[in-house]
Amino acid sequence: MMTNLSKGFEMSNISDMDSFSLLHHNSGTMNFGAEEAVMDSFSVILMNSSTIFWTGICLWAYIFLVVLAPKPYCKCQTRLDEKVVVITGGSDGVGKVTAIKLANLGAEIILPCRDLKKGEKVANEIFKKTGNKKVKILYLDFRNLRSVKRCSDEIKKITTKIDILVNNAGVGHGVGATKDGLPNIFGVNHLGPFLFTTQLLDLLRSGSARVVFVSSVAHLWGNIDFGTLHELDGCSVRSQFQAYSRSKLANVLFAKELHRREKNNRITTYVAHPGWTFTALFRDFPFFLKLVAFPFFYLFLYLPEEGAQTQIHLAIARGLEKQSGGYFVSCRPSKSCPNAFDRKLATDLWSYSENVIAVALEKSLQTCTSI
Repeated sequence: MMTNLSKGFEMSNISDMDSFSLLHHNSGTMNFGAEEAVMDSFSVILMNSSTIFWTGICLWAYIFLVVLAPKPYCKCQTRLDEKVVVITGGSDGVGKVTAIKLANLGAEIILPCRDLKKGEKVANEIFKKTGNKKVKILYLDFRNLRSVKRCSDEIKKITTKIDILVNNAGVGHGVGATKDGLPNIFGVNHLGPFLFTTQLLDLLRSGSARVVFVSSVAHLWGNIDFGTLHELDGCSVRSQFQAYSRSKLANVLFAKELHRREKNNRITTYVAHPGWTFTALFRDFPFFLKLVAFPFFYLFLYLPEEGAQTQIHLAIARGLEKQSGGYFVSCRPSKSCPNAFDRKLATDLWSYSENVIAVALEKSLQTCTSI
């Protein structure tokens, strides 16, 4: 019996020891789990703090660099009564803003545009906002040089002078060729405006006229190689940017060469960079690129009302004559690239443009005759 009690006591001790050991083990496991949970919580807090910190930095940077940054603003209110103003691309974006502003100052507005319905809507909007009925809408498509020629001929029929010409129309993206077989971006952004402007020189020479070219800071990266200028643009982002910057450099070179050739006829020229502005210039972007890029455009780019200020300033501000041929950003003179001051390049581009346009118009005439 004693033996059984002793065995029972020993078994009880062993059971108690096992229970103690198990309890100690569980307690250690619980402590380790609690420490791990605390560390995880601490890591989450640190990560959240870091996220909050950098989010705050980005928000403050956005506020200082975008929201509070000084925006271009033209303070000039020079009256334009009895003045005739021609604005290409005036049915949308910065061109439309420019048209409304100059109409409000009393100018007679001629709006050559590709979409006549949009042009008529703008004319009605101008009348509602300014009370100015002196707005004429004409058809113009820079992708078709015959259209450019017809539009300039039509302008010669309805007015005897042009006081201000704003070459605002253009594209930021485009693959393929114009109707004349020319590279799309270079054709629309340079060759079309070149023909349009030179066709209207007699009207510009009738008084003290201004010609404003809307270019871009992208011209700083532009390069013109006459050996490859006829080649069609590729669809890659790099190819498209090269084509766009090339056409914008051509705008600057054309403005400077026009100034040199016409300064004795009291024609002054100016080049405007509107800033990174969210306008219809991006309408030709691929659909998926629009989905990705447009939200950022809305946050960071100028509105058309802001982007139009520099070209408005160049159209109406007094005392700019000594800065003719200059390049302006935010209503102030700005530095251009070395290529923009290459006189030989400018004269060669003028000759090249004349020859290419003459050949294209001749081919177009032959095609029409054969039909």
